[in-house]
Amino acid sequence: MEKKDFKKKEMTGLELNLLHAEEVENAVLGAVMLEPVSLHEVEGFVREEMFYQQKHRYIWRAIESLSAKGLEPDIIMVTQELAAMGKLEEAGGAYEVTLKTANLASSAHLWEHVRVLYEFYLRRSIAECMMRRLGEVTDRTQDVYEVLLGLMADLEKLEENSPLEEHLLDMKGVMKKTCGRIRERVGRSVNGVTGIPTGVPELDRITGGWQPGNLIFTAGRPGMGKTQLGLKFALHAAEKGYKVLFYTLEMMSEEVGERVLMMRAPELYRKVKGGYTTEQEVDDLCRVGDEVAECRMMVDDTPYVSIDRLCAGAQTVKSRWGLDLVVVDYLQLLGTVARTGRTREQEVAECSRRLKALARSLECPVIVASQLNRQVEQTFDHRPELKHLRESGAIEQDADLVIMLHRNERGGDPKRCGLIVAKNRHGEASQPNTSVEVDLF
Repeated sequence: MEKKDFKKKEMTGLELNLLHAEEVENAVLGAVMLEPVSLHEVEGFVREEMFYQQKHRYIWRAIESLSAKGLEPDIIMVTQELAAMGKLEEAGGAYEVTLKTANLASSAHLWEHVRVLYEFYLRRSIAECMMRRLGEVTDRTQDVYEVLLGLMADLEKLEENSPLEEHLLDMKGVMKKTCGRIRERVGRSVNGVTGIPTGVPELDRITGGWQPGNLIFTAGRPGMGKTQLGLKFALHAAEKGYKVLFYTLEMMSEEVGERVLMMRAPELYRKVKGGYTTEQEVDDLCRVGDEVAECRMMVDDTPYVSIDRLCAGAQTVKSRWGLDLVVVDYLQLLGTVARTGRTREQEVAECSRRLKALARSLECPVIVASQLNRQVEQTFDHRPELKHLRESGAIEQDADLVIMLHRNERGGDPKRCGLIVAKNRHGEASQPNTSVEVDLF
């Protein structure tokens, strides 16, 4: 056994025949050299590191080099290119290159072989990832939750970097998926609402409800009611039977519970909170809590959670229990991995992009509260615009829907707020000087 093979076996602790298939690597290389035109089908999808054997990596490198020069990578040209690279002997010589096409009649099954090639590469990558993290697991000075998050991030990266995801479609494929989505949307339509109902009729009319895969930002200045609005959306969906995950980064779960009781029994809650109440009234309020307890909403009150942990947690909930809606309160409190030279705007932009990717991967709407900058208070009527989104223009770019909270007077009714649809990628936005009035409690 060669030294490099022994190192791989020792590192993974698995038999090598589980980690690579030489006949598959031969088939991919042979098909491309036998019918060079087939290279265009897989170029950009197959990468050098997917080949386990180093000699096969050299051959693929020569194939890519010829392609970059506009030359066809047939057996003769590949052999000459390997010689020019000084790697012909390390690739097994001219005879070894010729053998790659010996058992092939055509490149008809190239894509099937590429899929198997990638599967073996993925197995090796997972094993190497596990072993890399094993040292951290056995080190008691390491935070075990950070190790777990690191492992999940590694695996998520492997999944995201898959070259075999079906993102490239011809128009036949596009229209098939489009019509299927339309039929599904119409099938779940209730009174014109095709997505998850918002709980605000006028907002339902404008948006059709929260749509799968959409990233929605609710933005406002501190004290405007962002948290209460997000909770209102979450609770309404949960009470309609949808599975909701609510992330609160600045409140404890008990505080979320109190907010819910305040929404469902405001007068009773005020009496109990003030302490001027009877035991019967406390029991009545707890009965309201028992009724709300049956709705399908989960609360994560991890303080200042990182974007990595949030995404991993949402994926876990989705796989275990199912998930229809995610609500995050709020964007500027999300943490990221510290990197030298990065500004806060860049960190917020990363969170925004990750949340958009999360919405697409979960195939459910993600609603995120965000702050507005102080410039909005310097305007004549305090009416917010997209330019007032705090700390990052990426929010405006990534969002499918941006809803801004607006109050003409600070001393107005705290229960009521105006909602301005500042951006709606898939429909109409609010007209100038108009807003949707909503009760927050």
